[in-house]
Amino acid sequence: MKIGYWLGDVSLHSGGIAPYSWRILEILLIKSKFQEIDILVFCSSEVEKKCLDLINKYQAKAKPYVIPLKFSFVETVVSRFTNLISQVLITFNIPSQVVKYLNPSFLWFASLDIDLLHVPYQTPPFYDLRYPLVVTMHDVQELHYPEFFTPQERVWRAEHYWKSLEKSSKIIVSFNHVKEDLIKYFRLDNNKVHISHLPYEKMYLQSPTNEEQLIYENKYAQLNSFLLYPAQTWQHKNHLCLIKAVEYIKENFGIVIHVLCTGKKNSSFFPVIEDYLKNSEVADQIHFLDIVPEPELCWLYKNCSLVVIPSLYEAGCLPLLESMSLETPVICSSVTSLPETIGDLRFTFDPFNIEQIANLIIQMLDNSDFRIDNIVNSRNRIKEFHQIDSAAELIKVYQEVLST
Repeated sequence: MKIGYWLGDVSLHSGGIAPYSWRILEILLIKSKFQEIDILVFCSSEVEKKCLDLINKYQAKAKPYVIPLKFSFVETVVSRFTNLISQVLITFNIPSQVVKYLNPSFLWFASLDIDLLHVPYQTPPFYDLRYPLVVTMHDVQELHYPEFFTPQERVWRAEHYWKSLEKSSKIIVSFNHVKEDLIKYFRLDNNKVHISHLPYEKMYLQSPTNEEQLIYENKYAQLNSFLLYPAQTWQHKNHLCLIKAVEYIKENFGIVIHVLCTGKKNSSFFPVIEDYLKNSEVADQIHFLDIVPEPELCWLYKNCSLVVIPSLYEAGCLPLLESMSLETPVICSSVTSLPETIGDLRFTFDPFNIEQIANLIIQMLDNSDFRIDNIVNSRNRIKEFHQIDSAAELIKVYQEVLST
């Protein structure tokens, strides 16, 4: 079985999709040693070395292939011309299937010597290839919070997500709530959507060296204690409610709490957060660090007083799993995949209820028995998750595709 895995140029700027894509690749590489599986990883030149290092680490039956995105001038002109013709034909509802064969990019994709292609994010580069397509759908958040998206973004998602769902042989999701959404809103057959759990056994972060630890200790020395929230500043990540909870704590408890927020400062919503902080009494307590190196993030997890995840929508939350794996006290919203992941509703809150968020933060900081309960819960949940063979679930989907 030759599995094509489309890693592309995925990076930390892609948000949670990046660690998901790398972790899925890792568990597949491990599995390839024990099963009749060859993995061809299609990646950009920027991530080829990292990919090769991972293959060598596990001595896997796999090989990276750099995607030839940079074509000659003539090929580029032809590619753009055929894309333009296709768009014109689509506008007038004229079939455009033949035109794509003039596109050098499509011809390269179609010529790949694989049995199927798995794209671990929602929109593959091409459709209607000669081999089956498996796509991971992470969320349909725009259907729950359309106000978080521009009209153009909603139109783009409606068109491209439906095309992915329609053209794929199978759809992979990580949680049942996503499967239910796809069946409800897109009328998909239940058998087309498969739950393949997150690769819990590979939810780890690179630990800092002794030298790096000293650097981070000096860097954050002015903070005796702090909360941590790792997330891009998308609107649904709900940073504003966390800031308001810190304001509530200062006003009602007289306690000054610092919050470190890692992750890309997304231009679509971060300016709104900045404007809010201009008139906030806790502006000097909220620190946006942008993307930090993995060892630094690991250090922050291990040295923070509490991780708080106030997100309004999570198809699968890596920061929650990372916190639990490192046995760092963590609380989260009571929505989508979060309560299912943490497993104990005592450690969840209504993400719109500022007072509830604030009170749970205070309880976690002040009540040592409650903190111990939280850590023990995380330890037990992670043990349960490690019993799940995510790679076997994926391979079962591949086998079903190839047997039909």
